[in-house]
Amino acid sequence: MGLPWGCSHPSLTGHARDLLTSLVTLLLLRLGSAQLRVVGPGQPLTATVGQDVVLPCHLSPQRDARSLDVRWMRDHISETVHHYRNGEDLYGEQMGAYVGRTELVRDGLSAGSLDLRITGLRPSDDGQYFCTVKNADAYDEAMVDLEVSATGADPHLSLGGYEAGGVRVLCGSAGWYPLPQLLWRDAHGQHLPSVSQTHSQDQEGLFEIEGAVIVTGSVEGPLSCVVRNSRLQQEWKFSLHISAPFFHNAQPWMVALALVLVLSAVSIGLGVYLFRKQGKQAAELEKQAAELAWRRCLLPQNRVKVTLDPDTAHPHLVVSQNNSSVRWESEWQQVPDTPERFDSWCCVLSLEEFKDGTHFWEVEVEVKEKAGKSARWAVGVARASVKRKGWYKIIPEEGIWAVQYYEGHLTCLTSPPTPLSLSHVPTRIWVCLNCTQGQVSFINADNGVKIFTFTAAFFNGESIRPWFLLWTQGTKLCLRDSTPQTLSPALGGSCPSPDTPASPLLDAAGASQE
Repeated sequence: MGLPWGCSHPSLTGHARDLLTSLVTLLLLRLGSAQLRVVGPGQPLTATVGQDVVLPCHLSPQRDARSLDVRWMRDHISETVHHYRNGEDLYGEQMGAYVGRTELVRDGLSAGSLDLRITGLRPSDDGQYFCTVKNADAYDEAMVDLEVSATGADPHLSLGGYEAGGVRVLCGSAGWYPLPQLLWRDAHGQHLPSVSQTHSQDQEGLFEIEGAVIVTGSVEGPLSCVVRNSRLQQEWKFSLHISAPFFHNAQPWMVALALVLVLSAVSIGLGVYLFRKQGKQAAELEKQAAELAWRRCLLPQNRVKVTLDPDTAHPHLVVSQNNSSVRWESEWQQVPDTPERFDSWCCVLSLEEFKDGTHFWEVEVEVKEKAGKSARWAVGVARASVKRKGWYKIIPEEGIWAVQYYEGHLTCLTSPPTPLSLSHVPTRIWVCLNCTQGQVSFINADNGVKIFTFTAAFFNGESIRPWFLLWTQGTKLCLRDSTPQTLSPALGGSCPSPDTPASPLLDAAGASQE
């Protein structure tokens, strides 16, 4: 039976009111969230125990995040990794495991970057992180998956007792994360079943694993113990060779003696292996020394002011009046064709030359939206005698050490070129030149992470000049006068516009302006 016109059921009215309220609330939340969108990397990050890592996160579209509430968390709101609000770091709610180990990368906040640096990675840092941002009207979050790994020590073999017509052989390795796999393989690569396998975890969270197999006369050829880190797709293998006759009609002591002799021979082989490994360790020490060198390069006393030399600029390049920035123009500038000027590659050198000592300078890249991934630019150094005429390869053999952005990818211009895997392309680069050691390093000034280092660069005793390449309309390179210790929030803004050409001939030719 229907209700009279103008009447309504009380419970139905209450449900309708609740539904309407929920819909309005959801709509307001969606409208607020649309104004504040947080974007993560979209794929897991991998890092090694003991290293530092930067967890990337940013606002889209780009906006100033310095006045927002930024919180990095683990699985729950109570698990705060780092909290930033309105220009201050708040440590009252920070988890004890992260005290003194986190830093919000301030350089990119004005451009919407919310990156978090974690130092001295531990196994416990493995897992999911949430980058959350809110203001008075909106909230959004993004997830970053961090996969922490550690490669343990070389597997070691030891001899157990006589058992089941054979001898128990043990294999173990420590210092792994996550828990690795321990496998036994025969000469044909087939897996052999372990008779036992155990693992333990130390105070730092690293795993030790040990497995055992019974070696009998049926096992011919090399026997291999393999420890595999499936996350890194790495494995360590140790092999020994046992001949079948050792087990035919043998007493336990004979089998044991035979294996002792085999393991002694293996030990000799291990000594040779360790000797070779020392060479790898020496290479690693050399790598660490190179990293220390570029970090020392960024000391304030090594900062130099670099200006562009308009007399070397290719006719497609327009240098600003104060020689601090350069842009590419499709119109060929009316400039004299002197021996100093590049006529094929769109390059320009600095006025300054360096022959000894350590120096660094900052280059900022500004790419207009219309240029997009088609933008092409490069920064580096070159010998003062670098070729100015004709085409040639931009490689160290030609006296140029540089990194290049082209078609959406950053590449080191080695011979052959070396592709670089970066979470995002830097907008500011510190170029470090160590004339004494023959080293050129490129550091991402947005987050302080090294991009690439040329070691043992052959300068041939010549003076070295900062070198720049630009080949896209709507792209600009600027020289910044700043140090890592005195970064300003204004950095990352618009480059000074080279609105007035440096040469009077350019004025006479009516060079086009941005």
